[in-house]
Amino acid sequence: MSSGERVVFEPAWEDNRSWSGGELYEDLDVAQRFAAQAYVDEQDEVLGGGEDGPGELVWVAAGGSWDLTDGGRPTPVSVVARPVRGRPASAGSAPEELLGLAHEFRVPIPEAGVGGYGEVVVRRRPDGAGERWAVTDGAFSGLRAWVEGEGWRYVSDIGRAAAYRHSRESALELAHQVAEIEAACCQAEIAAVRSEDRGQDDGS
Repeated sequence: MSSGERVVFEPAWEDNRSWSGGELYEDLDVAQRFAAQAYVDEQDEVLGGGEDGPGELVWVAAGGSWDLTDGGRPTPVSVVARPVRGRPASAGSAPEELLGLAHEFRVPIPEAGVGGYGEVVVRRRPDGAGERWAVTDGAFSGLRAWVEGEGWRYVSDIGRAAAYRHSRESALELAHQVAEIEAACCQAEIAAVRSEDRGQDDGS
């Protein structure tokens, strides 16, 4: 890591739209304990105490992230390591071996509105089932992926195979296109609101 750069750990629950996680932790063990307990609490709520709870919970390292397994089965819970306050060592392209360690890329939405900011997030499939990527909205819960011809769709609705279907290069290319689309939609909404406001002023 470069000077002034540190790593934090972010729990995430890919498909649970009601989960309010996503805090950042400086300690991996604390982040894993929080995420595992959140998973147990969610399972207890779903099962209502009428069935056996979760099985043995084990964290499996996957590059720069750790995936939670329940009795040997994958879960949608993971903890991702994120460098913060880091700056690149050079202005050149990242070496291929470093790109191979990345689990997500963020593409800013240009001109997202006055005071606004947004991103399109390219994410690697979290369960390690092949080198496949999705173009997502970056949500901590209720994650949506961009489906060409349809727009944003919840991953829980379309399934991981349909969401994580791109190579890294094609996902990044699509993400830049989606960022431009999102920017255009945002500007159109702003223009419509301003036009409506002017109409109300004229009629007053």
